[in-house]
Amino acid sequence: MQITLVTTLLDASLYPKDALAELYSMRWNVEIDLRHLKTTMQMEHLSTKTPQMVRNDYYVHLLAYNLIRILMFQSGKEYGVSPLELSFCASIQHLLNFSSTLAYADTVKQHNIYNVLLYIVSKERILIRAGRVEPRLKKRRPKSFGWLQQPRKLLQKQLVA
Repeated sequence: MQITLVTTLLDASLYPKDALAELYSMRWNVEIDLRHLKTTMQMEHLSTKTPQMVRNDYYVHLLAYNLIRILMFQSGKEYGVSPLELSFCASIQHLLNFSSTLAYADTVKQHNIYNVLLYIVSKERILIRAGRVEPRLKKRRPKSFGWLQQPRKLLQKQLVA
């Protein structure tokens, strides 16, 4: 199979074909990371109204995302696992499960509990499928409901009447 890659990285000595091919193959991880930001972390629809609050929401989501990735990195480093092989969703779930225990423990216990958390996260591996290609299509069709274009109270009164 031949792939034509168009790039602005033109210096063949700085950017050999093999390095560009590896970079291109890693694009799947970018898609997964964006999905985690939007879907897993419930960032598809932000309910804030002002631009400043939207920015704040965005930054808080990025901060939380980076904290989860740091947990995954530390877990992988400690137990010899690539962070890309660890489950993002499982890492969130385990951190949430451990958060109250970590919050109320003293410093020595926090260290021990955090090490247990790292161990558990390191065991939550995902299947790496090299060369994976997925269509960018929606699986489920949207519901055929119209848009809410009048006040909810008014529509409720019309339904009851």
